[in-house]
Amino acid sequence: MTAAIGQSEQRTGFHTPTFTVRDLVLLRIAAGSATRADLQRDIAPILAPRISGSEFRRAAELAISTLGNAQLISETKGRLTATAKGVQVAGTSLGSARSLGPAWGDVKNTLILRALETHDTASVKKAVQRLEGLAAIVLQNHFSIATGRVLSPADLRAELAIVALERAFGNKIKTGLGKGAGLPAKPGRLLAGQLFKQPREIASDGKLIVQLASEIAGAREQSIEALELAVLSRLTTAGNADDGANRAPTRPKRQEPSQHRPRTPTPKAANDRAPLTGSAPAVARSLSPPDIAEFCSAVFDAARPVAEGWPGNRKAFISLVWKAIRNARPDWGLSEIAFKGMLAEAHRSGRIELATADLKDGRDLKSLEESKILYKNTVWHFVRVQE
Repeated sequence: MTAAIGQSEQRTGFHTPTFTVRDLVLLRIAAGSATRADLQRDIAPILAPRISGSEFRRAAELAISTLGNAQLISETKGRLTATAKGVQVAGTSLGSARSLGPAWGDVKNTLILRALETHDTASVKKAVQRLEGLAAIVLQNHFSIATGRVLSPADLRAELAIVALERAFGNKIKTGLGKGAGLPAKPGRLLAGQLFKQPREIASDGKLIVQLASEIAGAREQSIEALELAVLSRLTTAGNADDGANRAPTRPKRQEPSQHRPRTPTPKAANDRAPLTGSAPAVARSLSPPDIAEFCSAVFDAARPVAEGWPGNRKAFISLVWKAIRNARPDWGLSEIAFKGMLAEAHRSGRIELATADLKDGRDLKSLEESKILYKNTVWHFVRVQE
């Protein structure tokens, strides 16, 4: 599972970088005028850490000089103001369909919407001013979910769970789960949590959306300011020669000799995908997630030897089937969470029949607890074996 869906995609989903220091300086000045201190406060963080504060000051001074010579800005008593021509040029840089806005906050939101390649409708503009709304748009853009409207945390969690489940199958299926027919909240969050670089379980939909978006965007912390800067930084080019940041060549860092220390074994978690023997393979395996037909065939093969009951009503604990699959097919790279999600999908599509236990029986409570799958307000414990 880790290889299949446990790491965030490499693509960013953000617009190709287009804005230089000079572009940003003009935009900031056109948004109600600015001092040099305003430029340092509002523009420098967008370009950090690629250029330092002192490098930005040099680049900004060159930009101010260039813009002044082009009659795009004027300066009076240290305050920089855009001319009518400068306002027009700044507005054009945002695109013909985007408005410049009367204040820097409006311009910044327009830049964010451009970076995320989304519609600038009133509802979207309002949503990106909230942490959860901006995080939702980041994820919708990144995972190619339509950005015409901002999904609620619950709806987006359901979409992310579908993305994770489809990737567990190697994109070889398209699930039938949709709005009103998806996984319950907790299993959905468990599946969506596999999209982190380090798969994890998140307590609420809102936290899931914010934490995953922050990781994907590369935000330093989970705040609206940090996420905005991470998004805006994708839209900038900081190293152009005409920006005035004349930096000395970077000195290559001296490589310290690596210290190989034995790693402390970690306890096996619910999403552990290592074989039960615990021995690490000498050579990294090439992981190949199964298609649904291959998955179902392997499940039945694993269930038959451990099934109990009488002919026509033989059932195998899901936990025992999972242990057999984990040992037999390490090349699939599945976690227990992904396995159970795929099992639920196979049941939904009619390829596998799951069964629930009579909890009054009280037998083997540990196996019952390890086997349970919550799906559509029903708890499944067994795979029914067809004779």
